[in-house]
This record gives sequence, C-alpha cells and structure tokens, in this order.
Amino acid sequence: MSNLPVTGTSDLLDCLSAFVPDQLINSLFPAHRGRGRRALFSPAQLFRVLLLALLTPVHSFNLLTNALGENRRWRRFALLRNGSCLPDVRMLHEFRQKLRPSKLRQINAHLLRPWIESADPAWKTVAIMDATDLPAATNTYKKNKWLLGQECGFGRTDSEKRPEPLVRRLQKAHTAAVAAPGI
Repeated sequence: MSNLPVTGTSDLLDCLSAFVPDQLINSLFPAHRGRGRRALFSPAQLFRVLLLALLTPVHSFNLLTNALGENRRWRRFALLRNGSCLPDVRMLHEFRQKLRPSKLRQINAHLLRPWIESADPAWKTVAIMDATDLPAATNTYKKNKWLLGQECGFGRTDSEKRPEPLVRRLQKAHTAAVAAPGI
C-alpha cells in the first residue's frame, strides 16, 4: 500500500506542491523582453496547471480550464491568485510546445539530485527504464485480415521477430557478467 494519498485528491496536491521547483522552471523560460503583451502567468504556474492534467481525473485541457474555476484547491496548487483570471486552452498548448524534452530532463535531474547524492555508493548498477527501448503497442493501427476480408501477405505477426525488451537484455548482460568474472 502506498503512503501517498489517492490520485486526484487535494491531499496529494498538498504533498507534491513542495517538490515542484518553481524557481528552476521560471529560469528555464526567460521572460520576453521588448514590445508586446506581457505574460499573465509565470512558467511555473503553467507547469503546475499541466501537472494538474496528470494528477487529477480531468485529462483534457478543456475540462481542466472549466474545472479550475470551480476548484479552489486546484487553483491553490497551481498558484493562481483568483478564479476570474485563469489560463485558457491556447496558453496551455503554447506552453506545452515550449516544454521540450531537454527542459523536462533538467527538471527531472534537479528532482533526482538529492536522491542520487544520498544513494549508497556500494550499489553496483542502476537501471532506468527508457520508453524508446520498449516495443510499441501498435496492434490497433495494423491492417487486420478480418477487416480487409483477405489475407495480408506483408509484415510480421505479433509473436515473431519482436525486439527483446530492455529488462530482459539487462538481465542477460548481468548473468553473463556474473558467469565470467575474470573478463
């Protein structure tokens, strides 16, 4: 059983709020200088609203922007001052476009740094799962013989020549290293 509160509850948002690195996020997205409209929300506020889409049962930006006006605890997590001035769907999509993988990696490295520094150096290996090594679940996009009403003579079946999962490759490498200690 997990010690964290249930997903979507305000207790979970209160627990996680302290771990969002607002200053780092604001520094990753420099403020626009010069002419033009000033930003209504800081990058940290928009990032927190994007987190709400992951941490709450509302998974679309349209529903999220509607629910923000009604839910005070969600606005408090997102550091939004009042219910009358809220980010709209366009702002969230634009911010998500600016949130590149390199910036997410910097945020992730910042969050993991205390844990990695406190880790025991006697640990021999650390395996981090990377989604690029996992086979894609694209069965829904394949042409089905049943739908076409005929035989499809191309491609592979689901059971043949699929790339070996990363975990299995790591296990094989580990057993090979243990079996040959002199190498």
